[in-house]
Amino acid sequence: MECQVAAAGQGSVEAEELLAFFRCRRLPYLDRVGPQEAKLPPDNLLEQWRRDRQALAATVFEQFPGERIGPGNEALLAAMAGGAERIYGGQIAAELVWESEEDAQFYSVWVSSSLDLLIRDPTLVGRSRRAAQSSYLPVHIRIGKRPKPEYELVLALQAELLGSLQGNVPKQGILILKDGKWHPVHLSRRRAQVRQLLQEYLHSLSQPEPPQVFMARSRCHLCHWREHCRQLNATAQPLSLLPGVTGSRYPLLQEAGIDSIEALANAQLDRLQAIPKLGSGVALQLQLQARATLSRQPLWIQSPPQTLPTTPVELYFDIEADPRHNVAYLLGLLVVEQAEGKKVANYHSCLAAEPREERQAWEQFLQLAQRYPDAPIYHFHGFEVQTCRRLGEQYRTDPRQVRLLLQRFVDLHAWVQRSVVLPIESYSLKNIARWLGFQWRLPDANGAQSIYWYSQWLETRERRYLEHSLIYNEDDCRATHRLKDWLSQSGVLHNSFGQNELTKVACPQP
Repeated sequence: MECQVAAAGQGSVEAEELLAFFRCRRLPYLDRVGPQEAKLPPDNLLEQWRRDRQALAATVFEQFPGERIGPGNEALLAAMAGGAERIYGGQIAAELVWESEEDAQFYSVWVSSSLDLLIRDPTLVGRSRRAAQSSYLPVHIRIGKRPKPEYELVLALQAELLGSLQGNVPKQGILILKDGKWHPVHLSRRRAQVRQLLQEYLHSLSQPEPPQVFMARSRCHLCHWREHCRQLNATAQPLSLLPGVTGSRYPLLQEAGIDSIEALANAQLDRLQAIPKLGSGVALQLQLQARATLSRQPLWIQSPPQTLPTTPVELYFDIEADPRHNVAYLLGLLVVEQAEGKKVANYHSCLAAEPREERQAWEQFLQLAQRYPDAPIYHFHGFEVQTCRRLGEQYRTDPRQVRLLLQRFVDLHAWVQRSVVLPIESYSLKNIARWLGFQWRLPDANGAQSIYWYSQWLETRERRYLEHSLIYNEDDCRATHRLKDWLSQSGVLHNSFGQNELTKVACPQP
């Protein structure tokens, strides 16, 4: 039995589609058959990455000149026959046919792939001229810092396609990454994975509904289908939007007859804890999340006031970093002081307007933090701790000074996780602070957008880009302040009710 993508009226499969499918099962499906009017414009940072990849490819061509070709197998075969040392561009297409070991079925699909670069196979040096001229290795150019499985899968797929043209499937490919280095990749272990991925993709295209996804991925916020996806999940699979319900836990709940937030909230806890592979702690966590979501009220697990006191001076810290230029370009600090019975908040930006100024920004931050040696430094999640450790090592800051600094850090994300369950879909600072009523002055701002602004500042010298980053960072610091105040004030209220009483008020038992 053959399974052809053409039977679903979809034509051939492109390598980039398969890469997208590896990252997200729903993305290429929606690109093909989704409502185009629901598609958002490309994210600025993704467009920046695309231009960076083009620039890297141009640099490689300049360093290692070769023959540029147009699309199509004929142009590629002609360049191969001419014995070109390096072949740039072009597009290869071929039919791949294989028998699946999983279901003993034959699969056939026409696959195409745009090529970055092909080089003559160096292992054939010294063999016949004909063999050396017609055997090439695929080279894939990406702007990542290290080899990733998805990059290797594209190379493996291109090797399969090359095999149909040159008579042998290359066992090796090469990745050229951001650092400009060439990284050899052994492809034999990826060939079976490519075929399995193709099978799963063909199957998904034959279905009437888009594949199920769980929107907890780090890059969902960059996707042009993000709003459409959320609406799909909210309508058809609202349980999948509940924090803690992952791709592996969802089927476990379904098998146990838990198919809605209401069912999860109302289930007997011992029944949930008896679900194999779920675990009693996870079962309790998921039920508390379901009850908080239904009641639209926070559900306190423990009270934080003893460890989150209000002090005369408090610091709120947030870092903006650009992995493209490998720089922490903005270390923002909000200094909140009690003065005459009210709080006064002043924002300080330790800015590296150029990547080479990172050390200066770091030392400026250290001096500022040292002005208030007894003030706790509140931040959200672990990025600030990791970055400060990296900066301390990179610029040879006194280890004792770094250690004393980090001892003052208080991670509010960790406090939220162990103190309270919130009626939200994601425990990011944006989601929590917006639930608390905080608004960013730049409504569409996020970390990715800030990276884009900094890159644009460096390229164009338009001051507005830098100012956008400063506004965004200050708002992040103020959002962190809002969260800390809420935790302290709500925790006091929680203490006055007591653990059991507030639990009953916020989430009544069915």
